[in-house]
Amino acid sequence: MKAAGYSLWAVGASLAIFTTGALAQDNSITATPTVTARPTLPVSKTWPTASAPTYPDQPRDTQESPSFPDPEYVKLLDYTLLFFEAQRSGKLPPDQRITWRNDSALNDGKDVGIDLSGGYYDAGDYLKFIFPLTFALSQTCWGGLEFYEGYQLADETKYLDQMVRWGMDWLIKAHPNNNTLFVQVGVSEVDNNYWGPDTHIPLPRNSFQVNNTHPGTDVMADAAAAFASCSMLYRDKLNDTAYANILQTHAESLFRLAETATPQQVYQTVVPAVTCCYASSDFVDELAWGAAWMYKLTKNTLYAQKAARYIDQLNIRSVQTSPVTWDDKCGIVYILMAGATVGTVDNNEKWQGLAEEFAQVTVDAPKPCSFTKDGSSISASAQENIDRYRSFALGQINYLLGANPLKTPYIVGVHHNSPINPHSAPASGGISVDSIDTFPEKETYTIYGALVGGPDKNDRFEDHRSDWRQNEVALDYNAPFNGLMAYQVMTSKLSPPYVTIPAGRPDLPPILNGMEVWQIILIVIGSIFVAVAIGAIVCYRKREQIRTWAAARKQGRVDNNANKHSMKNLSGPHNRNNQEAVVSNLAAPPPLPNGQERAQSQGQRPVPAPPLPSRNGPILLEDAQRM
Repeated sequence: MKAAGYSLWAVGASLAIFTTGALAQDNSITATPTVTARPTLPVSKTWPTASAPTYPDQPRDTQESPSFPDPEYVKLLDYTLLFFEAQRSGKLPPDQRITWRNDSALNDGKDVGIDLSGGYYDAGDYLKFIFPLTFALSQTCWGGLEFYEGYQLADETKYLDQMVRWGMDWLIKAHPNNNTLFVQVGVSEVDNNYWGPDTHIPLPRNSFQVNNTHPGTDVMADAAAAFASCSMLYRDKLNDTAYANILQTHAESLFRLAETATPQQVYQTVVPAVTCCYASSDFVDELAWGAAWMYKLTKNTLYAQKAARYIDQLNIRSVQTSPVTWDDKCGIVYILMAGATVGTVDNNEKWQGLAEEFAQVTVDAPKPCSFTKDGSSISASAQENIDRYRSFALGQINYLLGANPLKTPYIVGVHHNSPINPHSAPASGGISVDSIDTFPEKETYTIYGALVGGPDKNDRFEDHRSDWRQNEVALDYNAPFNGLMAYQVMTSKLSPPYVTIPAGRPDLPPILNGMEVWQIILIVIGSIFVAVAIGAIVCYRKREQIRTWAAARKQGRVDNNANKHSMKNLSGPHNRNNQEAVVSNLAAPPPLPNGQERAQSQGQRPVPAPPLPSRNGPILLEDAQRM
């Protein structure tokens, strides 16, 4: 049940890559230290089969690493690659380390007459999708190219090779000829109603394709990028030239298909089934991404020109600076091309500017997971910018690994506070979607190294299996994390933040209408203060009127007191007759005119007689008597 979302860790990984080579205004700048030390301790590759991992009883006093490379980052890099073994589909190999997984979905592709078994399940269920897979593979291969020394230091090159090859072998199957690419296996309506083990995955397992007559421009170009980036990894790092050549052939074929098959369109136009989970918003950024990787692989200037043309198409109104996702790759195209064109004539200055603008917008975000839309001017020196970008990337890593309000590392199996109920059907041990949160009470298996969706915008996290937004695992979450951990193995002299965190998440104040209670109280107190201040200002401006009013009230009290004093003097026994006379006089009404005494005695309202007109003059209406 994977919905469209962005990977902040992809942004962090991209900026970490950016600091190592893309920002190259000064050739004397070294973005990462030269590492010559090798591991002094053997790295264990054996895995417990217990339902829950064990952790150290006591947290450390400091993050200072006990050795180099830091053993916790070595473990994290191993764990994140181990996660991909837990996501494998098909016939599992003899050296599979996740022993609670089984062979599964062996008949995938049978409905269309080809073998589509293998590959990776996308997330916490049993669906297979091209779009997030190709993004995950290109991110992993890019991180492998840039931070290969980290994999070497951690003794993880074997597992990097296995992770990438398992995915690329399946992509080769999914691209059986120059005109066809399979993009999905399984149906959401069937799969998402199943919560059980990998031994009873429900049918049908339909296969969906795009081709030269019904194209999906975005997935074709994205697959080309994955083939190209991983071809480079095998050619330049893993020393398998034959496999690299096979991958390059597929890359060239798919990019050609993406550019020539008409109409150019998003792939859900042809395959509506993908709208459940991975609908594409555009295809131009994928064309730019594919062209950028073809350029980096071949150094053919034609591809650099294509990448520039596609980016200009997207930036016709303003520079695209939205966060990196499996669906939006503009930012990492800038960074990739800024690095790939260093020292060439292929418009490095333009790419440099775009990459810096994207990086500036990203690091100026007000808090994790929140991004502004417009950028700011660049005035700092190159080294100052590198330091800012690296600081941002490290901040994302630290937040992810425990330096957050909930003191929670969002990686399964590394700490007491790690998520223990990830949304993963095979790991849960559950048998029904109706009891997803209650049976079993504890997750049956620990899916080591899985990066979950993470907290909400208020840094709150609910560790429930049914909350797939916060707790689902996915290929595109973990892929950028691979590179980040390799980078930390290469460079960090500190351990992850979680080594100093005791067990138990703190109790955070509740949230009301998106705000914590203390914020609401502060607003109320502030409102009262403002009201009092406004009242004081009004009183100051009306001070003369207030003084006059106060003086009148004071004088009134003086007069009242004087009257009371007079009445008190009159109340004595020797003045009784005088008092009665005064009271009688005060109570007596004034004398009435003779003409009104009779009317008053009869209980009628006295009406004065109207003036009489002159005998000879006319009687005016206004002088007439009213009845």
